[in-house]
Amino acid sequence: MGWETGLEFENPKLHFRLIDWRVFTKRRRISASVLMGACLIITQGLTTRLHAQQKFQAYLKFLTAGRHGSAIAVNPGTGEVRAAWNLRQATMDAYRPGSTAKIVEAVASLEEGLIAPQDRVVCRRIPPLLGRAYRCAHPPAPEGFTLSSALANSCNYFFTLVSFRLNAESLLHWYSVFGFGVPAEFDGKASSPGQVRLASGPREKALEAIGERDVVVTPVQLLQAYTMIANRGVVWPMWGITMRGHSRPFRRIMLKGLTYQTILNGLVGCVRSGTCHAAAVPGMRVAGKTGTASTLDGSGATHAWFVGFAPAEKPEIALVVFLERGTGEHDAAPLAGDLLRHYFAAERKGATISGRH
Repeated sequence: MGWETGLEFENPKLHFRLIDWRVFTKRRRISASVLMGACLIITQGLTTRLHAQQKFQAYLKFLTAGRHGSAIAVNPGTGEVRAAWNLRQATMDAYRPGSTAKIVEAVASLEEGLIAPQDRVVCRRIPPLLGRAYRCAHPPAPEGFTLSSALANSCNYFFTLVSFRLNAESLLHWYSVFGFGVPAEFDGKASSPGQVRLASGPREKALEAIGERDVVVTPVQLLQAYTMIANRGVVWPMWGITMRGHSRPFRRIMLKGLTYQTILNGLVGCVRSGTCHAAAVPGMRVAGKTGTASTLDGSGATHAWFVGFAPAEKPEIALVVFLERGTGEHDAAPLAGDLLRHYFAAERKGATISGRH
């Protein structure tokens, strides 16, 4: 059925078009009262949504007062920004990703058949070639780790051993598959590309696999990499400040279904019982990963990362939190948890209110 419209009123901030009462189908005229009622419902819904996003933005501002870093929360299914803090830093400044980068080696090893999801490795605590500086701090696991449980517990020993099976060129390739080393798109503009270099030897490759050498990424790049997992291969450009949504994905990647599920299991496990536990939302499966990355200045200080999405199977929100100075488990994950719990509490409240009409 086609529409013949009269005047159209458009609000670029709310991303909707309100059509006036002079609307016809090809078969019959719709009454003005019915149409205006429908328009009122749409407008009320959009107003409620805008108000919720404003409150969410205000809450992010409250949580980050006095901190240094950046954060972005988006709808992973559309790329629409729900809230943001320090956007310039999030799009233009690049840092070592630390353990958040372990999903790259995890995907590479699964896709290339270098490891099976059920294979186990017993952690000996101190990774070969890397030494005590990268000693594992997770609880003992005498039965060994699978790839999923190694990801959940961020086992440096596991990922160092697996890196020996992967050649440097393959690791570089898989970083590019995730969008690292090339600009991300944010509001129609390109972010900093960051940088990924070819590892020069086995030790350098192991460090690159755990995000501690030869790779720097922007927060927006890291967020888009994780939305690729959330959407099973589809990445949307991020928008919402000056632009509207896009009709085409920014990137589309084809991976095995078992690869996605294995990675997802690890990210859910990280929130359920690993270093991301502070980001948990009661009654919901949250997927996420922390990172504690050494700074580029050689001072020995660390930056803090959390990146993830929820609900794990049908994500409504994805977010990245980057904090200068701190650890992923004790600084970034708690802030992300506060944001997620606030967001879903507001969503549930909004749903309850809508159900009363």
